[in-house]
Amino acid sequence: MNNLEQLLYHCHIGAEYYSYSGEHIELPLELRLQFLQAMGYNAEDEQAVAQAIYQLDAEPWKQWLAAVNVVSKGRNEAVEIRIAESDQALRFNWQIEYEQPVAGASGSKGVFVPNTLVEVGEYYIDGNRYIAYRLPLADLPLGYHQIQLSHQQSSTAPLNAKAKLIVAPAQCYESDVTNQKQILGISCQLYTLRSARNWGIGDFTDLAELIRLSAAAGVDMICLNPLHAPHLAAADFASPYSPSDRRFLNPLYIDIEAVEGFSNSKNITALTKVASFQQKMAALRDSELVDYDGVAEIKYWVFEALFNDFVANDLANYSAAARGFLQFVEQQGEALARFCEIESGQSVAGLAGAAFATGLKAAKEPLFHQYLQWLASEQLSRCQQQAIDAGMRIGLMGDLAVGAVSDGAEVTAKPNLFCTQASIGAPPDPFSDKGQNWNLPPLNPIALHNDHYRHFIELIRANMQYCGALRIDHVMGLLRLWWCLPNNAGGAYIYYPLETLMAIIRLESHRNRCLVVGEDMGVVPDEIRSCMHSSGMYSNKVFYFERDHQQQFADPVSHPSDALLMVTNHDVSTLAGWWETSDLQLRCETGNINQQELARQLQERSEDKRRLLQWLNERQSLPAAWCEALAAGQGLNAEVLNKPFDLALCGAILAVCARSAARLMSFQFEDLQLLTTPVNIPGTYREYPNWRRKQQQQTSALFADPDITAVLSIMVKQRQGKNIDLYQALQSINVAKDAAKNTATNVSTVRATTNYK
Repeated sequence: MNNLEQLLYHCHIGAEYYSYSGEHIELPLELRLQFLQAMGYNAEDEQAVAQAIYQLDAEPWKQWLAAVNVVSKGRNEAVEIRIAESDQALRFNWQIEYEQPVAGASGSKGVFVPNTLVEVGEYYIDGNRYIAYRLPLADLPLGYHQIQLSHQQSSTAPLNAKAKLIVAPAQCYESDVTNQKQILGISCQLYTLRSARNWGIGDFTDLAELIRLSAAAGVDMICLNPLHAPHLAAADFASPYSPSDRRFLNPLYIDIEAVEGFSNSKNITALTKVASFQQKMAALRDSELVDYDGVAEIKYWVFEALFNDFVANDLANYSAAARGFLQFVEQQGEALARFCEIESGQSVAGLAGAAFATGLKAAKEPLFHQYLQWLASEQLSRCQQQAIDAGMRIGLMGDLAVGAVSDGAEVTAKPNLFCTQASIGAPPDPFSDKGQNWNLPPLNPIALHNDHYRHFIELIRANMQYCGALRIDHVMGLLRLWWCLPNNAGGAYIYYPLETLMAIIRLESHRNRCLVVGEDMGVVPDEIRSCMHSSGMYSNKVFYFERDHQQQFADPVSHPSDALLMVTNHDVSTLAGWWETSDLQLRCETGNINQQELARQLQERSEDKRRLLQWLNERQSLPAAWCEALAAGQGLNAEVLNKPFDLALCGAILAVCARSAARLMSFQFEDLQLLTTPVNIPGTYREYPNWRRKQQQQTSALFADPDITAVLSIMVKQRQGKNIDLYQALQSINVAKDAAKNTATNVSTVRATTNYK
């Protein structure tokens, strides 16, 4: 390689890749050099290039230990040490200081002579040979430790060296329950939940209600959208996948009325009982879409009143609540302090556009934002505890977004870790022939390593602490991320230290007793799938895409067991929308596909609907009304394929999916309500009101509906392996409930509110 190619290699900038269709793509040098520049290197300065290569390639060989070393229990219980050839016969001491004492021991130690170990590599610097050896280190406790090497005789190296030592389990945490039982879960975008009491957005008390009713029905898991802190300074902060900081929570999910002190405060009671306030809250609650600005307006007014009372009454008197708050602040440490410092500036800027913000003084104080994070943490923690107490096997499944916005708190707090001159996206695929740019700055893999992975550890730990399982969005990013240049100037894959990142995930998984699911849809290299499997990380499947080589829907019993099967999720159409093809119509209306492509996809959908009915019929699961329609039409003719989607057909799909061999399965309540409009259309921003559509009914009403609970009961029995006659069980479902009315209502609502800003 020439110098530029060497630097590109050591900066992990890919030169080629295989597209979704299997085409081999080679990237031009000029494009790759732009990513080098985005990382802060000057490719035109030959001396600077040579110096960078030396620092990244040669210099580490002059250090006995890498800055971060990983030991995987039962898999790779050794570290690599690098010794000058002249020192290979010397006697070295090694000592490990444990993160926490184990059985009274604070560490372990030993001795070795390098040339008695297995040699695994070599490197020459200025004519001097450096040798890499494998130092076995067995029976170490899990944790983040410090390792030190030393000796007294070296003439070419320092007398001692210290480094981080990560000792991780071979696999992620796995509950005994998931090995014994097929888990059923409900996927829920928290903000969509309706109730008679919330303030226009689903909150943690709504989540508690969903947990209580779901657990009673036999559901073991609630799969949530990312609950990350939003970027309130942005003009549109609705997307949970474009947060300000992934380590902290969204205060808008706090149930204000559940906060201690709310009902006892005359000032707050007076504020919320004003007729105009009540009218505003009722309008927000009844709206078809979440009005984030409106919700923030009324909630932040009351947040300030609650905070002022807390400071005056609790902090001043060092109450039990104050002690709990101060303990939380201390435990969260510098990360929370820096986040709240940034929020105290950005929140005011973001809220200043609203009339209510003129008198909102508390938002300028970091303590105010610490208070909100404490409230959110307390309420979410109670939800997970409630789920476990109610008998749920998993409880909450969190969702970790792939990135945070460039001007949010996470990137602002650690600007050297991120490449703000590039953004994360995806190469062209069937969903986007031009590729995708998500406008989220990527972590710099070199800076990540130099930081000793502290930020990544914080990130994983923060997202596992509230749940029994964590879904990692775009898990391929642990191996490689597609970086995009500004103005659609091109993209390339940048590679990351997969083994180290996976080791951290496995370790934090055990510490938090948290299962891990990797969202592995799209262009997925074999290497990431192999690593997920060996690490005990669940794959993520979606019903629509589980097909055989002839595009027939796969038999559920053939699904991989180490997977989460989602019947539908936030990025694909609801079952009713898919059957009624309103998803394709919306994609055309929002400019994602043209009329010619729409016609092609409508024809393809017709074939898929035929396949779906055949799939159900072959499993003796086609509802009676649909069997009668088939018999009357003597086959799968256009009349049958155009028959309106109904709850019986929905129930049949969900029930057969519940037979899946996948140990984890989830469905969306939108499907049982026969909703046709999605919460999100990938590839749209202003064209469609993403992340705003609510549930059609209140949660309590859904669980009171006998037809919905009948379908839910069938799914629970299927997951429990009970032998039931599905055809007979489905006869009790009210086939009069169909999607036709919902389709007209919901699509017209979306069209009427497309220009929501």
